[in-house]
Amino acid sequence: MGQISLKQNPFTLQFIEKEVEEHYRIKAFPTAHRSLKVVFIFLFVLEGYLIVVEFFRMENPFYPVATRVAMLLFYTLVILISNFLSKQGPAYHQQFVFSSLLLLYLISLAQDIHGDMYYLFFSNVAFTLIYIVFTVSGLRFTNALILAVIYLVIYVIYCFWWYPNDHHMGQLPNIMINWVVAAMAGYLLEKSGRRAFANGHLLHEKNIEAERYNLLKDKLLSVVSHDVQSPLNSINTIVNMFKEKAISPAESTQLLQKIGHQVSGTIGYVQKILFWTKNQMNGFQINMEIIDIPTSINHCMNGLESLAQEKNIEIKNTVQQGEEIYADSEMFDIVLRNLLGNAIKFSQENTTVVISFQSTDRWVELAIQDQGVGIEKERLDKLFTFNHAHTAGTKLERGSGIGLSLCSEFMAKLEGELSVDSEVGKGSTFYLRFKRHN
Repeated sequence: MGQISLKQNPFTLQFIEKEVEEHYRIKAFPTAHRSLKVVFIFLFVLEGYLIVVEFFRMENPFYPVATRVAMLLFYTLVILISNFLSKQGPAYHQQFVFSSLLLLYLISLAQDIHGDMYYLFFSNVAFTLIYIVFTVSGLRFTNALILAVIYLVIYVIYCFWWYPNDHHMGQLPNIMINWVVAAMAGYLLEKSGRRAFANGHLLHEKNIEAERYNLLKDKLLSVVSHDVQSPLNSINTIVNMFKEKAISPAESTQLLQKIGHQVSGTIGYVQKILFWTKNQMNGFQINMEIIDIPTSINHCMNGLESLAQEKNIEIKNTVQQGEEIYADSEMFDIVLRNLLGNAIKFSQENTTVVISFQSTDRWVELAIQDQGVGIEKERLDKLFTFNHAHTAGTKLERGSGIGLSLCSEFMAKLEGELSVDSEVGKGSTFYLRFKRHN
């Protein structure tokens, strides 16, 4: 199992791997959403307090009170929309927060132009919003940085060209200093949050890996105790019968043939287990090369000839000479042997297994078709998984229960596809699809 990269861009703090970054955004969304609501609820309460102050401070409070009531409606609208978007997930959250805080800044600018305390109002708003944007707004650092730069540019344009006045110009150095301090605070806060996420992610991955290896251990113990021990016990019984001379010469030939089949089968089981275990432990090296398909099929057929003869099954190879694929030869041989062995195992006596080949400009496809018992629909979805239940063949042949899982994993490593069509009572066709090598 490959390790997921948790490397980050040192400036933006984003995780390099897109999947991890997306996971972080989903994880951080509830906190970011709560932060936005807290900010605007606080502004709502503050605006309500200022409305009361305006009544006692001014002789004609209509305009300032009306303006602040409009702000109350704006804050209420932001909170309501935020609650609605929370049900949609994090997709639009950052854009909404960004737009809301930018609009709030522009509204504050308009209030400053038309208010009677312009020389105090807007600079204080700029100080406050810069800190809010970087620290408690819920914006990711990159978005907060962009918005804060926009704030600063608008402030400079306003002070020097649009509505110049000494007070705002005098506040510019303080705003610049506070901008830098707030940016550093925002950077450190997000870095800390992302570090906590990365540590939690690593712990989660280690727990999954531990569970995975526990399942692997249990599966291997089950296979060794049943599928390997059973044939060995059977062989031991036959050997003892030979020792005690409890069988006739005529029976000995048949029993020796049976021992040969059981030894070959047991070796095949052990080989599958070793390859599969090595694959699970990330120790299997892939060596891609051009493979002559007919040669590999003939080699596989020779190894399974006695098993096919026992059930009088004909293996019909229709693949033309010269057909090739680009794959790891060892992996391909294991997949081919397993699928062809299964075709024989689940075929009825006196039937035919057909191996065919077709190709397109992009793919080459090998098909193995049997006339066996078929596979129930409810089993097809789990057929290539680690924990699928295995069944005995038509003559009660047993398997390791990991063969198809191994085939599926190997095909994935080879960037190929393994699929199946099956009908109960009529048989199955397994398809191996590989990318065409140019």
